[in-house]
Amino acid sequence: MDISVEKTPKQVLSHYVVDTASMISITHLPTSTLTKVSTACIELNEQAGSAKAVAHIGARNIKSKNELHTNCIAMRKAGVDKVLIIGGTTYEGKVYQTAHEVREEIADYGFTMYCGTYPQNLLHNTHLDRFAGGITQMCLNTRLLNNWINNTKNTRIGVPSNCSVKGLYKYMKICGLTESIAHALGNISGLKYLNSNGFNTTKFVNDLSPIPIHVYNFGKLDQTIMQLEFK
Repeated sequence: MDISVEKTPKQVLSHYVVDTASMISITHLPTSTLTKVSTACIELNEQAGSAKAVAHIGARNIKSKNELHTNCIAMRKAGVDKVLIIGGTTYEGKVYQTAHEVREEIADYGFTMYCGTYPQNLLHNTHLDRFAGGITQMCLNTRLLNNWINNTKNTRIGVPSNCSVKGLYKYMKICGLTESIAHALGNISGLKYLNSNGFNTTKFVNDLSPIPIHVYNFGKLDQTIMQLEFK
């Protein structure tokens, strides 16, 4: 199975996860800088021995054009060749507001560029054809996701790791998935994948059409990858 994962710049992944994952994305949070993301990507590729790192670029998290270009130059010189461009969790950016603006700004660097996609809001996906592919925002509605898979090319489905209920809710709250009634109702069917041990990622993936997946790292990542690899 083609599995990608993610981590923060500070997190350390096991050799097993690094060796198994096809791609590893480094998150760009409002509390972090793109320099930390860039450095973590370069270090990860050195650990992996190949270009597995995908640098997140949160458009509204960028503080200046210099921050964006300096780090893109550093990453390309070091062999980082993939980026995932998202809007970011903040409501207003100092320089850029959308993933599309950043894509145009860094187009000449030759990155393979991915974007975030939204199965629950088709209006947010009109720019997907301008990217090499996308990773879905977390959605726990398998019916909606399978419909999305059948109508979308080059997209990875984002799935939670075997996290606790508390961990899953915390992430959904951070991403605003609990604030919208539409998102809440769209995800309610995912409750059947929760049990006393947390989220049953393998059962969830088994109910999806075959497609590359992206595991959101909410804990128990090694366990999750091992179960998916040998399911």
